[in-house]
Amino acid sequence: MWEKVPRGEINGVPVITKFKIAMLELLKGYPIYQYYGIFESYFANVPGHEVVKILEEDKLITVKRRDNQSLYRLTKDGIDVAVSLVNLDYSEKMHQFTIAIIVLTVLTLIATLFPNLGSNILSWLMSHGIRAPY
Repeated sequence: MWEKVPRGEINGVPVITKFKIAMLELLKGYPIYQYYGIFESYFANVPGHEVVKILEEDKLITVKRRDNQSLYRLTKDGIDVAVSLVNLDYSEKMHQFTIAIIVLTVLTLIATLFPNLGSNILSWLMSHGIRAPY
């Protein structure tokens, strides 16, 4: 068994980020391409063969071994996981966008209800380099 990665990071990069990159690379080439060495390169400090073993046991990838080389391809479940990772990225971006919209809505409400306060906020924003779009 391989050693636990401290705090879920490899060289300061979260394991999920490396996993996501590798899975998305496999998805980009599906169904035509088979990849070799992708997990070994992304998980250099963690034995890549252990990562492959886990993913194969979880039925996320298939592995063809020939001539001391392993070729990897996504399975149906692996495609589902890769698509879910894409959706995760999208939802994180939309979360930030939603927060920005809420903040702007609250500022607009304050500016509407309290016109003097709104002009003070606008002056403050302009003094910090944010210009009005007119």
